[in-house]
Parts: sequence; C-alpha cells; structure tokens
Amino acid sequence: MKVAFPYMGDIQLVLEPILRKLGAEVIIPPEPNRETVAIGARLAPETICLPFKVTLGNILRALELGADTLVFVSGSWSCRFGYYGRLQADICQDLGYRFRWLELRRDRVGEIVKEVFQLSGGMPARALVRSVRAFRLGWFKATALEKTGELFRQVMPVAVEPAECIRLRKAFVQEIKQTDDVRKLVELRRMVKEEFSRVQRNGRKECLRVKLIGESYCTIEPFVNFDIITRLGEMGVWVEPFLTGPRWLGFHGFRLNRQEVWQVQQLAKDYWRYCVGGEDANSVGHLIMAAQSGYDGVIHIHPFACMPSTVVQPALFAASRDYNIPLLSISVDEHTGETGFLTRVEAFISLLERRRRNKL
Repeated sequence: MKVAFPYMGDIQLVLEPILRKLGAEVIIPPEPNRETVAIGARLAPETICLPFKVTLGNILRALELGADTLVFVSGSWSCRFGYYGRLQADICQDLGYRFRWLELRRDRVGEIVKEVFQLSGGMPARALVRSVRAFRLGWFKATALEKTGELFRQVMPVAVEPAECIRLRKAFVQEIKQTDDVRKLVELRRMVKEEFSRVQRNGRKECLRVKLIGESYCTIEPFVNFDIITRLGEMGVWVEPFLTGPRWLGFHGFRLNRQEVWQVQQLAKDYWRYCVGGEDANSVGHLIMAAQSGYDGVIHIHPFACMPSTVVQPALFAASRDYNIPLLSISVDEHTGETGFLTRVEAFISLLERRRRNKL
C-alpha cells in the first residue's frame, strides 16, 4: 500500500511515521508552490477556496509519484471542507487515476481499524503492537515539533540575529524528521530549550504580540500565508497562531482538547452562536481571548470565497470594537501577491506600534 495525504505545514512529519510504523509506504508530495496551485486551480470548481486548490494539486502530484491509496479527513457539515475528499477523488478519477481512498471520520472507525489489521496481515496482536508504537512515536514527534515552534516564535522577536533562530528551527525540524527513537526525541526537546536559551538577546523588554486566527489551512501553511510568522518575527513581533499542524491533528483528527474548544466557543457565543466551518466560532473566541490576554492585535487570514470566514467578519469586527483590540482581516486566493499581502501586514504593525506608544 502506497499512501498519500495532502501537504499542510509540518503535519506530514507526524503523519508519515505513524503510517509507516503501521506498515504502509508513504508518498509525500513536494511542498506547495505556484505550480501546485496552478494545477489545482485549473481543475477545481471555479468558486471553491484556495485550500481546496492547493491540496488538489498536492494529491495529483502524489498520484504521479505512485500513490495508490489516498487518505482524507472528511465529514458532513456546513463547511465545504467536509466534502474535499469526495470531490477531489471524483476529479482525480475523471482524469483517469485509479486508487483507493480512505475517509477519516468518526462514523468510519470500523473501516480504519480494518485497514490497520490488513496492514498487519490480519493479525490482531501485531496490529495492536504496531498501533501503540506508531501513535507513541507520532505523539513524541508532535510534542518535539510543538516545542521547537513555540520557542522559535518567542525568541526570534528579541534575538540580535533572527537568522540564527531560523537556522536552529530548520536544524531541529530536520533532526525530528530523521529520528524514530522516542528517547532521542525527548532529548531533542531538552536540547531545543538549551539552544534557544543561548541565542543572544537584543535587550528589548517587550515586543508586540499578535494573535493569528482564521481558516486552518491558511493559518498553518507557510506557502499560503507567505510565512507570516517568520516575517513578523524578523520585524520584532511575536506571532502566536491559534492552531499549528500537530495541534490540528488532535483538534480535528482525534478531537482532543475538547475543554479548550468549549471555552473558546463559550467566549464567542454572544457574537456567533453556531459553528458552520472555516474556524468561524473559534476565530471569534480566540480574538476575545487575545484581548483578555493582553495581545496588541489580531490578524485573521481566510480564503477568498470561504462562506463561513466571510460571513463571520461582522462578528469579528464587533468583538474587536467591544474588546478594544485591532483586527486585520485578509482574504487570499491564487492571485494574491506577496508584496501586497505583506504591505498590508506591515501597515497594520505600524498602527499597533503607534497605538502602544500613545498608551505610554
């Protein structure tokens, strides 16, 4: 079995070892680029969102590399994300590709368990041992990646040489990728703390803090958001995304941290009562949480033509006004240019800096 799944941030660094340890051969498509977007945009329905187009291009590249099984997160809810897998599978089949596809959804747990058994030759004991080892390895890889990303975001804005933080993150991510030893991953987490603690600081006592919210893919995938976390870190701004690649797996894939989700949506209920997709209620709740935690501003990134992300904007701006926290909302599609995108972000940061000075 040659399994592939869409590329999103560093999610493949967690999913690949899990699937490999379960007994599958994993095909990872190249990182998203303009060619990937062009492929997806040419074949996708005209008004569908950018994440669909990028992931469709990813899937087609994986099929060209020999994948014979596609894995999708799927469901039946208002947001079109729940139907990505089915529609993308139809498009690929119409192009002549032949493959199996597996939907990861709560009502298909039996099918998923059956696939794991088949990968283990139909032997329950072997399947159980492989599953424990696979998910244990995935968990430790995820926590190592989370710690690396957390320290990178915190240290970079106050580093004398931001490039040193970029170098450290790349080095540790590469080591995490190549390591299948749980004990070494624990050691890597300790080393990450030590190495970032040695980065020379510029003496700045406080830096601007910005919360990044919006649709999951746009928040997590650096290609889509023009690596906004790194760009603002170089400008001395600490950016905290409400969701990262490894956390997305727990949040959407395994439904972990339900208490946190409930808390956020309780905060949002005065402005947005029903979650219909696109991280709408979560965006409102995290904006309010950012205001309560003393953040200087919030950046909301969402796909053009995403219905939930579009209709929730009046609620976001109402919460921004009521909680007195500036909000920048940006929509992106395949035509969005890096220069225009970053110009808007830089202007927003200038506004936040002036606002902080006026408070002093």
